Amino acid sequence: MQKSKLNTFTELFRPGSINLLEMKNRIVMAAVGSSLADAEGYVTDRAIDYYVERAKGGVGLIIVKLTSVMKNARGSRNHLAAYDDKFIPRLSDLSRAIKGHGARVALQLGHHGNNASHPRRQQGFPPGEQVVVGPSPVAYIETGVIPHELTRAEIHELVEAFASASRRAKEAGFDAVEIHGAHGKLISQFLSPYYNRRTDEYGGSVENRARFGAEILAAARRKAGPDFPLIMRMDGWDGYEGGFSLEEAVTTAPLFVEAGADALHISAGASEATHWQFLPYTQESGGLVHLAEAVKKVVTVPIITVGKLGDPLLAEEVLKRGRADFIALGRPLVADPCLANKTREGRLEEIRSCICCNNCVGSGSYKGWSCTVNPSVLREREYAITPASVRKNVMVIGGGLAGMEAATVCAQRGHTVTLFEKTGELGGQWNIACRQEHKQHFAAVTRGLKREMDDAGVTVVLHTEVSKALVEKRHPDTVIIATGATPATLPVRGADRENVVQANDVILGTAPVGNRVVVIGGRHVGMEVAIALARQGKDLSLVTRRKVGRDVRKATRLALLDMLMEQKVRLYPYFEVV
Repeated sequence: MQKSKLNTFTELFRPGSINLLEMKNRIVMAAVGSSLADAEGYVTDRAIDYYVERAKGGVGLIIVKLTSVMKNARGSRNHLAAYDDKFIPRLSDLSRAIKGHGARVALQLGHHGNNASHPRRQQGFPPGEQVVVGPSPVAYIETGVIPHELTRAEIHELVEAFASASRRAKEAGFDAVEIHGAHGKLISQFLSPYYNRRTDEYGGSVENRARFGAEILAAARRKAGPDFPLIMRMDGWDGYEGGFSLEEAVTTAPLFVEAGADALHISAGASEATHWQFLPYTQESGGLVHLAEAVKKVVTVPIITVGKLGDPLLAEEVLKRGRADFIALGRPLVADPCLANKTREGRLEEIRSCICCNNCVGSGSYKGWSCTVNPSVLREREYAITPASVRKNVMVIGGGLAGMEAATVCAQRGHTVTLFEKTGELGGQWNIACRQEHKQHFAAVTRGLKREMDDAGVTVVLHTEVSKALVEKRHPDTVIIATGATPATLPVRGADRENVVQANDVILGTAPVGNRVVVIGGRHVGMEVAIALARQGKDLSLVTRRKVGRDVRKATRLALLDMLMEQKVRLYPYFEVV
């Protein structure tokens, strides 16, 4: 990114309004986060720290992540709840803290419906506490679980639950609510012709399938009053065959507005197709804006668009062309809470840009919830940079991302830091990733860390391999070893032959590859290398001991699987190489 002039972003920083709610700019923080509640559903101090950091960063509106409207519908033990008045005091603490730093705040309300059958959504609850319901007894694609078909009486009970939760949000000081009608949640399941096979007034036509969401909006309006903003989040399309389509979204949007929606937040991708919900690095930036643009043509309320819009220049262009009224950012604000302020002040080169790796969203077997470019996410208080009580002479060995980050933080705390790298460039194995198709923008991480090291005063020594003698000579107070890892070898007879090469060498172009290729390993690198070689016209097979894409975040895994199938790569999951 280049340094901008302050007047470049006139649209992003033009005040906007939804109903009577006025916001200082057009940047919305989309509902994204993890472990924001305790086991009962109450707001945690960690959640307050997380959202306050983004409020300080200059966004106009923060939408707090999905909050359950019924006790038996929480997505996990760490999902927020608003099904009882007892939650109002802690919700008030959250809204007050956010508004104290200049941002407006909305509470997102939802019900998981049949995708509560996912094992990770059932985890930690007593047997039977999480009730799996849906519009029709159609097996959930991911689990095969057939939900209980909601009766009319149960539908009416749910409508009132959403309305009562909206009233609680207002009493807790929230400026608005967002009804979650997207991403395969319960309202979205009613909209989907795949999951909704009902023959009563809640099924069949688009109008009937929209009735549940419309009744929720109307009931929330009665409970919360005419001036309280109601936002409906809905998909422009579900992303899977037989699901909700853009044509149906264009028909549904005016129905939701008529029922009481003051704004529409247009997303995409049910939980079965999260690579359209969380556009990964393989997808184009702004890849969902056309959905918002289509809906905007048929309604008069403000439209919020979302999906890989973290580049402020792109976001500004979307607004200037009238394709949407607000820009929602989720992952970019996880990566850099201060994105809005840095943009407004023309400091684009200082933004820690989201690389859409999706470590912060979706499912996989990684432990916890993390961001590749922001280690402090959800640890804002404990990772705050504070002056060191004792200043030390620190030696960092290794110039990859970990070494660069460690050196920067130590120097920011007041230590004297020297980083040693045995090669002639910083970045380590990250530089190999940057050579891959769709990953060239990963280089922004290295550039940003270089700049931060320079600003912090880190001394960098290249072309120097650290030995015991060098450490003894420099006599540092502390040594930080960040020398990285080496690729694993294959424990199979014949793996030392010339026709067996490492993926890293293939990516760098230093290992010749013939026309018939077997890729051994089915995680990120294996999938990516197989796709790249298949696109060169090679005959590709991929073999892995477990499922293809194991440990790869769901949204990225689905995108890469699509590409493997497009390239007709033969897949051999659960095969052992001997």
